[in-house]
Parts: sequence; C-alpha cells; structure tokens
Amino acid sequence: MGMTDKYIVYSILAIFINQTASSNVTITSRTVTSYLEQYKSYKDIIMIHLKIPQNTLFASFKFTADETRMSIFPCKTRNVSLYMKYGAPPVVNPDGSPFPKAFKNVTRYPTYNTEIQTNKKEKFINITSPDPGSYFVIAFLAYQDPKYNAISQQGLRADCYSNVEASLFVNKIDNPLIVTHESMSQLIAHPSESRYFKFYVPSPNDQGILYIQNIIFPDNVNKLLVRLEVNKPPSEEVHHKQEIIYSNTTHSRVFFSTSSDSWHYIEYKFEGENDETTSGNFTFQIKFISNELPEESTYYESLQNETYFNNSFSKTFHNYRITDLVPYKQYELIREATSETFLFSFELEQELESKVAIPINMTSSHFSLMTFKIREGTDVGGTLQFILAFKPRTLKNKKFGFINEPENHVVVACIRRGGIEVPTWPNKCIYNSIESSSQLILNKTTENSTILIPYPESGIWYATFKLFCGECVPCRCPESCQKQYEQCVIDCELSCPESEDCKKCTTNCSNYIIEIYECKGCDCEGPCLKDKNSTCNTSLIFDIGSHACIFGQCSRNGRCIFVVSDGVVFSTCSCMNKYRGWDCSDNTQATPYYMVVIELLLLVFSNLMFLPAVYVAFKRKYYIEGVTYFFICFFSTFYHACDAGENLLNFCLVRLSALQFGDFFCAILAIWVTLLAIADLPQLFTSMCHMVGAIILAFCTTINKTSLWVFALPVFTGLIIIAISWFMKYRKVEQRFANRRYLFYQIPIGVTLVVVGLVCYAFLQTEDNYKYLHSFWHILMAVALIIILPKPNTFLPEVIL
Repeated sequence: MGMTDKYIVYSILAIFINQTASSNVTITSRTVTSYLEQYKSYKDIIMIHLKIPQNTLFASFKFTADETRMSIFPCKTRNVSLYMKYGAPPVVNPDGSPFPKAFKNVTRYPTYNTEIQTNKKEKFINITSPDPGSYFVIAFLAYQDPKYNAISQQGLRADCYSNVEASLFVNKIDNPLIVTHESMSQLIAHPSESRYFKFYVPSPNDQGILYIQNIIFPDNVNKLLVRLEVNKPPSEEVHHKQEIIYSNTTHSRVFFSTSSDSWHYIEYKFEGENDETTSGNFTFQIKFISNELPEESTYYESLQNETYFNNSFSKTFHNYRITDLVPYKQYELIREATSETFLFSFELEQELESKVAIPINMTSSHFSLMTFKIREGTDVGGTLQFILAFKPRTLKNKKFGFINEPENHVVVACIRRGGIEVPTWPNKCIYNSIESSSQLILNKTTENSTILIPYPESGIWYATFKLFCGECVPCRCPESCQKQYEQCVIDCELSCPESEDCKKCTTNCSNYIIEIYECKGCDCEGPCLKDKNSTCNTSLIFDIGSHACIFGQCSRNGRCIFVVSDGVVFSTCSCMNKYRGWDCSDNTQATPYYMVVIELLLLVFSNLMFLPAVYVAFKRKYYIEGVTYFFICFFSTFYHACDAGENLLNFCLVRLSALQFGDFFCAILAIWVTLLAIADLPQLFTSMCHMVGAIILAFCTTINKTSLWVFALPVFTGLIIIAISWFMKYRKVEQRFANRRYLFYQIPIGVTLVVVGLVCYAFLQTEDNYKYLHSFWHILMAVALIIILPKPNTFLPEVIL
C-alpha cells in the first residue's frame, strides 16, 4: 500500500470516528507529550500511557505530531517513530544494536509500529476486541546515525521542538448480562443484532460446555452465530471459539477451553435477512469441567495434588486427543520483595519460612508448573529472569563428594503469560495445539540455563518444565482409537450429573481406551511413547525474580538508571563512549581507546597555541589582553580535559559546569578586549570599557553561554567602537593614521582566519569530526590573535582622540 492509499484509509477512519463519536465511538483520553528527543538510546523515549476500559469492542488510537518554532528560521518536517504494546513498554532497538543473548521475546501481544511526521496529519492504530488495561506507547524522533549529527551554533539554525498528541477512542458494548455456572438463561434477540453475556470461570476449571436449547429462529433467518472469548468481547476477527447453528437445529452443544479465574464473553447473533418484526429466542446453560484429580503427591513436601492438563483444544473445533492428556504438579509461588525498585523474587512457601533454597523433586512421569503474578504498573519496568539448574548430586556413601548428572537427563522448560505451555520432547512447547521452540533447555553440558524477559507484561505467568530420560520411541496411535476416545469423553461430559464426576471423564476414558489391545500405542506423552518401566528423576533449583536493567546493572560501559515518563517508571542502561544496546555491550560505534587518547590530546594541547598569543600580548604591552588569553588557555584546557575522553580518560579540576563557564566567558571576553585594542581608545575609555564589558558579558554568559547573541553582542559593539574611533582619527588628521602593513595585510589575514574558524565552528562540526575541527578552531583563533593584535607602532603617536 502506497503512502497515498494509506492517507486515504486514515482519512476515512478519521471521518468515521468524527461522525460516530456522538453515538458509538467516544473519546476516553487525550495526552500531549513533552518535547521529543532524537533516539540515541532507550532513555531518550517519551512514554504515553493509555488505558482501555472493560467491555471494549473496538479501540482506535489517533496520533498527530507537531513542531513548535522557537527561532526565526522555519521548521523542517521530521519523522517520529511510535511503538505501542499492551501490558508493558515495548522492547525495541531502532538503532539495530543486538539484544543480549539471554533476552527472549516471550509475549502474547504484538508490538504495533507506525511512523508519523510533524505536519499535524493524523494516523491511527485500530484494534478490534482489544484486551482491557494499560497500553504503553513510546515516541521519539526517528533514529539517525549520531556520528553525522551536526553540531551547530545556537541561533544559526532552526530551533524547533516536536511533540505528539495521542487520543484514544473506544466503542464499548452495553454492560453485558452476567450468567452463572449451571443456571438457565433465556435470550430474545432480533436478527443481525449482537447480544453479549459474560461469565466468570473460577479455578481450577479448564473446560466448558455451552448448552443451547429450544431454539426458535426468526422468519427469514437461517443460522445462529455463537462466539466466545476470554477477558474481552468477541468479534469476527478475534474469538477463541466460534460455532454456527443452522435453522434445522433446535438444540446444540458448544465445547470450549477456559482460562481459570477470568471473565469470558459470549456473543449471540441471528444472521439472515433483516426483519425487525420478528425475533428469535432460546435458552442456554453453561457447565464447567476440571481435570484435577484428588491424588496425593509423592513429593516429600506434599505440596500439591497431581493434576491432568488437556492440551488439545483449538480455537475452531472441539478435538480431544488422548495423547494430550499430561499429568503435572503445580506450585504457587509467593512474592518476596525489597524496597528497591524492580528487585523482587518468587519463592516456595517453605523457602520463605526456612530461608533456604528448596529443590523441586521431579520424575519423568509428569511436568511441573509454577505460577506467579506480575503486578500492573509497578513490576513491568524491570527484567524478569528465569534460571534453572540441576541440584548437585551428592555421594550416598560416607565420603563427601559430588557425582555428575546422568548424560541422558534433559529438562525442557517453557514460560508464558496467561496460559500453560506443555514441554515436549526434544525442545518444544505446545500451547493451544500450537508448537514453538522452548526458550530454555537444561542438560549435563549446561551448568544452568537462563532466560531474561525485559519489561514483562502484567498478569499471571506460568513456568513449566519437564524431565526427559533422553530416549524417545515414536508414539503411533491409530485414528480409530482416537475417535473412540473423543466420543467417550464427550458422552461422559454430557451425561455426568455432578462436576466432581466430570473431572474423571478424560482420565477414565484414557485408561479404558489404552487397555484395548490395538490401542496400546496410545499411551503417550507428547510425540513419545510412555515407558512406565523406564523413568528417571532429578532435583532442580530455580530462580524466578526481577532486577533493574540486566541483573541490576549494565556492562562496565554503562550504568543502570531509572526513567519516569507519564507516570511510568522503567529501568534502562545509559551507555558511555558511544556503546549501544540494552546492556551497553555493542561496540560497533564505540571509539577505540587510541582514538579516545588522540581526541583528548588534540582538544587539550591545541589550547597551548594561546601561550604564544599571551607572550605576544605582553611583549606588545597589552597586559589585560595577555591575562585574558592566558585564562582562555587555562579554562579551555581543563574544560576539554574533563569533557573529552568519552568518560574513560578524563581529569576534572573542578565541576564541569564551572570549567565550561570559564571557557565560554574568557573566549567572549577575549573577543571584546581584542576589538578594544584594535580601536586604540584612550586609556581612560579603554579601562572603563574593559570593566563594563566584563560585567555585562559575565551576566550574559550566565543566562545562556551557547546562544548566538552572547557572541554577537561584543562583536557588533566592538566593531561600532572601532568604526567610530577610526573615523574620528581619520577626521582629525585626514590621512592614513595606521601602519600600511597592519591595514592591508594583518587585518585581512586575521579576519580571514577568524571567518574560516567561525565557519568550521558554526556549520561544519559533527560528532564524528568534532575533535579535529574544534582543535583546528583553537589553533586558528590563537594565530588570528597574534596577527590581528596591533603592535606598539601600528598607530601614529600624534593621533590621539
């Protein structure tokens, strides 16, 4: 899609929002950012925090960018980058720097990205059936290679500041009616009218059946559409389950998987020709089913009961698979925190009491599940860590020592927000019948395995891990056995009178089918045949917690800082010496140490060129000028010794701001006293001008030391004084009053050097060539002072004003 087409689409959306804002789509918030910075690292971003309310069917985020002009020069249109993500700040690297190897993109939610320009044109990000809660938008001026950024004098360039305005429009459904477990409800609905209900699924239910009975279709309507979704209203694009019931049916059953401790939404809609004179009606009932079995654990701590997890549900159809019934043991972790920001961990209850790390004992017959909660707002700005390691095996005899973990022991681990992933052989995780690579594999060759999740999303997280004995016999389950199992479970769940009886459906049917001779090969775990005679066991120690930045620090090339933007606190690394990346380990643009030394030497020792100017000034009896030139050399030398060196090689005599003031003030004062020397005023006037100028220039430098007018003030005032003085001299003698060599050689050469230096200083400097051109500027100015400072015999002695 071209830019013109995109603009047309955005314009249509804008018209739609404006026309419907009074009825369906309403604005819920509007945020105007502070001034944007050009992206150099993540600390330069501006955060926008927007919140979508419950029961939202459609959300539209509108963004515009504008420039604020602060100078006489017009502003250019600049590009602004926007990234948006639900639940936590988006993790991005616009500069292309690599993420740390341990970083894993563990997330359920996409990151939306768009580019806008600072021309007030609107752009939209539209989401159907959005998750309610916090959305985080980061904005910054589009990334450019910093070494080509111009260093220009303030006042000689456009002084512009960009900001972004973000508005959130939502279309909410009317408060949906709440239905309860196993209660009978009746619905009367008109054709083409969506009706919404919601129900709460408590723990530990993981399946549900929706009974729809006594369906009476309206005239000219041939089907009833049923959609289900978790935590948000379903839509055509977003739904967890969709079922179509046709007019030749009077009752139906919809099987669906559930998410424990969550609200679920149902949408009903009669589809057909629009006929407002008739309506349809039916009754419906919901029943929850849990796979939890009251079987005592064999663990020494007797923490949890064993549970069976059914990993076979998909979004489009009901499909029980005997191979997906997996036993597991669950551990709910308890949060242990400190007052330090983003520093907390999740422990077993026994660990909090004993203050000793307790290992998890496990066998290959089941997987382990640990649950913990990341709080909204306060926990999302750090880095979540998940570390697994084998507990050292000790010798069982009287000798003290350790033995190696068996070579065939492999632990596959998964971690996910909002859903349980099942570890399978050899390195896979399965969620809702979707397979992905495991983020963490532990075996004999790895002492421990670690993953880092920057800015984890708020909500319930599930960490799962399973031990495999290193051998896998492929599981081959005949299709006929699979169909028998599916029918057995469905019949059982439809006929079980009590919820407790429904819990046993999947396991009872599994045991029944596996006992059949031709179905012996269906006793599987993942892709492998279960071998009850060959099990293995081990003990694992784990560490699940959070730190700021990377384990609370950055590399030696950066420091960990906290940034607050729009009420959101997050940690990030501030890098030195042009290092990049989340941990300041990317040295692709870093200055080599020898170049740091060269930069420091050039900027420092180029100031020594002012010492000859001091000598010349004293020799020519310009003592005030000589003292000023000396202090230029002094302050500029120590200022660059403190400021240069990329924070790797520097020396600060006093604080940097004091040295910077001395450098700028003496430079401006040098311009002033040199112009007064050229004017050749009487001693009384010269003394008065020196003192008045020093006071005024010190005041102006304190206000804004880098502004153009601070430099222009002494220059234009000095030139006016020179013009008046020389005019009065010429008028008095009516002939050339100054040395010919000075007027026709020294003045033009000195002015040329000054102009060349000013061009280099004001227009040609970039971050890459700064060390060369700024050092060249020092040399040119020092040489120009030597040339342009008058000699004692420059002016005729009898020409005195």
